[in-house]
Amino acid sequence: MTRTNSGVRWRYAVPIAVGLVAGTYMLSNAVPRLAAQAAGVEGAFSATRCTEERDSDGDLHWMCEGSFAAGDGSFAIPRVEVDTAFDTRPDGPTTAFVLGPSSGTAVRPGVLVWLGPGAVGALSLALPVWALRRGRKGARNHGEDINVIDDMKIKRLIAEQIGPKAPPSPSAPGAASPSSPPPSPAAGPFAPSGSSASSALTAGPGSTDGGGIPCVD
Repeated sequence: MTRTNSGVRWRYAVPIAVGLVAGTYMLSNAVPRLAAQAAGVEGAFSATRCTEERDSDGDLHWMCEGSFAAGDGSFAIPRVEVDTAFDTRPDGPTTAFVLGPSSGTAVRPGVLVWLGPGAVGALSLALPVWALRRGRKGARNHGEDINVIDDMKIKRLIAEQIGPKAPPSPSAPGAASPSSPPPSPAAGPFAPSGSSASSALTAGPGSTDGGGIPCVD
């Protein structure tokens, strides 16, 4: 039998695509934030312009851009954007991190800044893995992962399902009984009957069988 598809049913393509897109997007936000906090430069962010935004729950947040000055005074960036929202509009300098002097994005401190999207991204990438395993299992159950089966393989599979053939029982029709005597040879037209043969053996020479033809030795 020839396989008609790759072994993964088409209905699993949607969760695979959604998981890959969502996981890649969330991890692309989490990894730079983690890198900025772990290996970036800490400094002060001063907001110059902020816009109001509401989340899905209707809560008000602020997205801000401004300038950044390194804490050690080594460099300053005239314009950066903070990629996370503020709960309230910042009135003065706040702590932030950047990857270097050429960065255009500042990261606020806190574990949840990168842990939240990182966890969501990891779970999203686990969805395609589950869908692939589920699809492969469903394909095997429907026999779609078999490319070609030759005649000998079919016979071997049938023999394994049937099992070894059991020997016929003595009571089965046509089965010979081990204790029964072998059959006697077929009687010919001149073969004596049982009573005649026994009387001929017991009679001596010259004896007659009651008036018939005398027995000659």
